[in-house]
Amino acid sequence: MKKGHLHEFLTEYAAGDNLRLHTPGHKGKLCDIDITELDGVFPDAQIEAAERDIAAAYNAKHARLLACGSSQGVKAAVYFAAANGIADVNSHRSVFDGFKLSGKTVKTVGRRGDVRPITVKDIDGALTPDIGCVVVTSPTYYGFVADVDGIADYCKRKGLLFIVDGAHGAHFGFSPLLPKAFADKCDICNVSAHKTLKAFTQGAILLDNLSERKSDKLFEAVKIMGTTSPSYPLYASIEDAVIAARSDEKAYAALYGPIGELRGRFPFLKNDDFTRLVLDCERAGVSPKELNATLVGKGVYSELVTDKYIVFLFTAADSAENVQRLYAALRACI
Repeated sequence: MKKGHLHEFLTEYAAGDNLRLHTPGHKGKLCDIDITELDGVFPDAQIEAAERDIAAAYNAKHARLLACGSSQGVKAAVYFAAANGIADVNSHRSVFDGFKLSGKTVKTVGRRGDVRPITVKDIDGALTPDIGCVVVTSPTYYGFVADVDGIADYCKRKGLLFIVDGAHGAHFGFSPLLPKAFADKCDICNVSAHKTLKAFTQGAILLDNLSERKSDKLFEAVKIMGTTSPSYPLYASIEDAVIAARSDEKAYAALYGPIGELRGRFPFLKNDDFTRLVLDCERAGVSPKELNATLVGKGVYSELVTDKYIVFLFTAADSAENVQRLYAALRACI
């Protein structure tokens, strides 16, 4: 698999006969590509190149690598907005943390526990003159996609900053079988490379379509919300994951048929993302917690268990055999 700018430098450094008189303290013994900043050498040029390529992959103007997950990006976006806002009542806690940090208020809309995203109607019904931004979760944890185009048009007409928490949609746009990517439709959005691409945990991306001056200001917020010691192997995994995703169309095609067959055998919600299977346990006549415990006993671990649903997640790293294994486990239980 092709490696990115960051990975290329890290592997070349690790292969060299270098005297490491810098952090980290393990001096390459735990992980030979785990290094720190090298003044005048690394990583500024490599990060700039990586972020430029990632922005192009998502059709956004700018991209920022995140070492503290999408939470870092969401908080940075809301803090940057510095305005009272509207958000889904089911938003991730980072949305509300962002408003607390900015000293602004948030008006929640939608129904608590709903699996679907909020709509233009929801937003319009809550809009007051003091509102300056809108935060929409799309896709939701349950694989439903918001009307991003419609909300974008609405926000533009009303002069509202449009932020999308797209943590679970990093893979969108990399296959015609998946929903379209959304980074070009909003002012700011985040995607979690570690959730649905082949990146290390905590690896995420913040994308924006702001002016250069405003994007630089957003980046200041990103730095405030992050760490001054990011993991460069983690950064490299994000870049490599986006590179790999551009070649994952065949992998998604190989999963589409088997997952479709599985969906036809059990009561899964009819959502927008075929890779995210949400089992309706009430319709299946089983207890979510009891079923999940049984599945764990069979070595099958789900993404999420609620009082109604169990969420199973497939990615381009999975195979048709993995789909079959889930089918066999469910068939033995339901």
